[in-house]
Amino acid sequence: MEQLLDPLLSGADEAMVNAFTSGFRVAQIKQAIGKALPEPAAAAALESAQVVALAILVREQLYPLQFAAIYRPFATVLPGPGYEPPPSVDRQIAAFLQKLPSLSGEAEVEVAAVAKVLSEPPKAAPAAGTIGAVPVAPDELDPADLYSAAWKLAIATANQTGRTNSFRAAQEGAEQNAPHDGSGIVGSAGVAAGAIFLRDVMPIDQVLLLYEPFAAAFPYESLI
Repeated sequence: MEQLLDPLLSGADEAMVNAFTSGFRVAQIKQAIGKALPEPAAAAALESAQVVALAILVREQLYPLQFAAIYRPFATVLPGPGYEPPPSVDRQIAAFLQKLPSLSGEAEVEVAAVAKVLSEPPKAAPAAGTIGAVPVAPDELDPADLYSAAWKLAIATANQTGRTNSFRAAQEGAEQNAPHDGSGIVGSAGVAAGAIFLRDVMPIDQVLLLYEPFAAAFPYESLI
């Protein structure tokens, strides 16, 4: 996303660009985020906020789907320009299933790469005294660990709300429509569809995390 924005920012107001990359404005945003999130999540949120602010500066030069993809981290808490409430869960799932068969090329490669990172089990911490071992901070966020925890929550939520059969039907529909070409995204498509199905009973951040592999190819906000 930053690579996409860099050439566009050369024509943006320099003072505005500087305001969101250094100085007092960044300090204000950092302080506000720090009150809501612990590290290292706060640092990641600050970087996302800066990228989003810069995208708003050059929004007129971006395609709507490009802007939606960049703005997505904040779309559910601070609706962006042109925001429309999401359609029903059934319509979102139908839109997702309709888009899956067309997934190909670079978009499919990216989906597969993200899905692989998120589906890999967390790496075990190196044994004490191991030569060359790089210690992992105890509060370091592991994307695969978060993804796995979110999926366990989805399964538990489906069971607790008595929606297991419909939940599985959404999964199976996505798995059938996903490309079966060895890219390894069939399972992650089922996970994403299951998350969409539970959108009204799960925290939205967990839904978006499970949908993440497909976020660049089909921004969540485009499922209308």
